[in-house]
Amino acid sequence: MSAPAFDDTSRLDADRSVADPGTTPDQVAGEEAPRRRRPGLTRRALFPMAFTASVIAACVPQGPTEDPEGAESTTTSDPGQGAVPGADAVDTEDPEPFTDAQIDAEYPSDRTVDYVPMLAGFTTLQLEHPEVLDDNLAKTLEINRDATDAEAAAAVVDEYGDMSYTMGDGLGEKLGEIYQKAVDAGRLPKTTRLIHKDGGRAQSESTNPSKEFFDYERPYQVAPDEYVPRDKEGGDAYDSESGAYPSGHTNQAYWQGTLLATLLPELAPQILARTAESGNYRVVMAMHYPLDVIGGRMMGQASIAKRWADDEFRSLLEEARAELHAVLEADCGGNLSDFIAQDSAYLSTEDAKALYRERLTYDFQQVGAGGVPMDVPRVAAALLLTSHPRLDEFQRMRVLELTAIDSGYPLDLSIHSTSSWQRIDLCAAMSATVTVAADGEVSLG
Repeated sequence: MSAPAFDDTSRLDADRSVADPGTTPDQVAGEEAPRRRRPGLTRRALFPMAFTASVIAACVPQGPTEDPEGAESTTTSDPGQGAVPGADAVDTEDPEPFTDAQIDAEYPSDRTVDYVPMLAGFTTLQLEHPEVLDDNLAKTLEINRDATDAEAAAAVVDEYGDMSYTMGDGLGEKLGEIYQKAVDAGRLPKTTRLIHKDGGRAQSESTNPSKEFFDYERPYQVAPDEYVPRDKEGGDAYDSESGAYPSGHTNQAYWQGTLLATLLPELAPQILARTAESGNYRVVMAMHYPLDVIGGRMMGQASIAKRWADDEFRSLLEEARAELHAVLEADCGGNLSDFIAQDSAYLSTEDAKALYRERLTYDFQQVGAGGVPMDVPRVAAALLLTSHPRLDEFQRMRVLELTAIDSGYPLDLSIHSTSSWQRIDLCAAMSATVTVAADGEVSLG
């Protein structure tokens, strides 16, 4: 099925001009606790935000590309269970890598995106809701102090490792081991070439421009006497001098984890839950606040959406999906779906969905109006291409709308009539059972 073409030229960037670039950062007023500094609100954060602008590359508008199957209604159940095109043609013992021409080509989705407008809800919190930022630090210190030894150890693994590999346990006890062994043996060349930490062809843009723009200090810098160091002996995690918001490690976890979930949609809830844990490990280490993690999620998923929405780049993703499915199925010795059903899951689907949803908001209180209709970013519909292949673009957008969380939570831009990445519950959307009526209307269940 065709997906919307990627068109970066339709994006309108917000004005990021600085009112008075020569001034020094203005500190937020208020009495400070001993040895705790409140991160400053700089004048550069007071930019005129064009909230009605599209915040990442948008899709060229398209209508439905095919009618739903069935005379009266179509029920799409067990998302991702269909045959994977091209899997039968993969040489599972010695899979072919991408050609140099495929890797070196310039793709529409290679264009750099300015993510600051999408993340600009943070400026609203600085200006209007400093109590949320106080809660942000309090939540960080609580999570950091209460972390178990196992959580701290896992956080260190993800700190230094390639999360496309360390998150393999999200595939299940046995399948995760099969996946990692295949990576080690070089039998997933296309998959790893796209998803690898260093030089992965599908990777997201750097968070550094956004970090520099928001210029917010990390928790261990703000409260140096109140956090528990969680680094390994001889580690350098706390040497970082980059800003806190958004989290770069979380951005990495979510572009890698979201990509892996779209390649294996039958395990999307578990993979995405494991991805959410990687983000939370940044808070466990007091390297980041929960809001940094939420921002990293938004950016990482938006970056993979534009890859799937790019007709040209999508061919690479489809080849990697065929390779991954074929190699895993060959190594598990039978039908992959049956093997997954018998494996010890990372989490049950319901538990995975619950954990993922909790991490969408970190239990922050709503600071804006609830009940605002969800404006789904059109490019986000491409994230459901593998889990719901029989739906057209607008039906996939409707699934994202029906599974989204309520408006008004920190970093949500719905009140400004802007599409919201903060509200997207990809775990719920990818695992939803979808019914399409004869008139094309979509419902869940």
